[in-house]
Amino acid sequence: MKTVLSCILAWLVPLCTAQINTSGNGDATANLPTDWKTGIATYYGGAPDGLDPYTPSFGTSVGGCGYGRMNKTVWPYWSVGALSTKNSYYLAGPVDACGQCFELECVNDLPGSRYAGRCGPDPNQRSITFMVSDACPECEADHVDLQALTFDKIAPMSVGRIDMQYRRIACTPPNNMVVTIDQNRGNGGWIRLDVQQIADRASIQLVQIKGEDSDWTSLKNIWGATWELGWTPKVPLDVRIRQDDGQEVTAYQLITKSGITGALPTSVQFKIGNNFTAPQSAKPLGTCTCTDNPPASNYSCKQQKDYQHCDQSWMVKGDGNNPLGFCAKTCGRCNC
Repeated sequence: MKTVLSCILAWLVPLCTAQINTSGNGDATANLPTDWKTGIATYYGGAPDGLDPYTPSFGTSVGGCGYGRMNKTVWPYWSVGALSTKNSYYLAGPVDACGQCFELECVNDLPGSRYAGRCGPDPNQRSITFMVSDACPECEADHVDLQALTFDKIAPMSVGRIDMQYRRIACTPPNNMVVTIDQNRGNGGWIRLDVQQIADRASIQLVQIKGEDSDWTSLKNIWGATWELGWTPKVPLDVRIRQDDGQEVTAYQLITKSGITGALPTSVQFKIGNNFTAPQSAKPLGTCTCTDNPPASNYSCKQQKDYQHCDQSWMVKGDGNNPLGFCAKTCGRCNC
């Protein structure tokens, strides 16, 4: 169930940031909360695994999303779970549903169930919310594997398995986003990061950085919630984050030191809800210079994107007539 890579991360001082919200094409089928779905829930990190539930393990220590060792005192406070790799939310993505939030309710009387009557005794304490931090390849499609202490809030750990219903909801972290840098080789080297404590849909579709010597450059989602770029522009770096309904935020000058790693708190966050607009005061000043011109070749911008050329340095740097690089619109570098 649980996959690779773990990193113990240190909290760093918040840096100067500013926010942008840009209108996107909201999808009516993506409204939250979604309809309820039924399934079963189990747990990890307890006695059956030979582990202390108060000790980080699996989805709170490594996890298929790449969040590393999670702090129990920081949102989502270990209220996390793993979705099956056959789950419709996992398959729909983006980023394997990592960071998305769900409400899960223990059900005592699901018709035809083998697990009736296993919920906790208090009918008012049978519902929890959890964030996806891991994947469960061996689980059936609607099987959710919860962290042991989270499971114990709605049913005794001794029962092992319960009937439940669950639905996707908006995430509501109490603070702003945190960009966590796992690897950073400095100017010209590669960088790997993830974004945590994401509000609203928490479905990250695009992460870009912009340096002193570059325009916006897209990172690649290599696995889980982990994003990577093979070369790093010169600091300071702005970081742009877009979720799947088109809403964007930009943390300006977030990365000010070459090679820095760890958790970088920002002052930006997604607005919760389907209706959002771009505040005029939050937009960068200046004239829009976005173009969609291909380089001098026989290939169109769509072909350049299909050939995965968007992140190539010669595409990003462009020329005097294309200050945001060649094929800026097709490659997602436009900010206007």
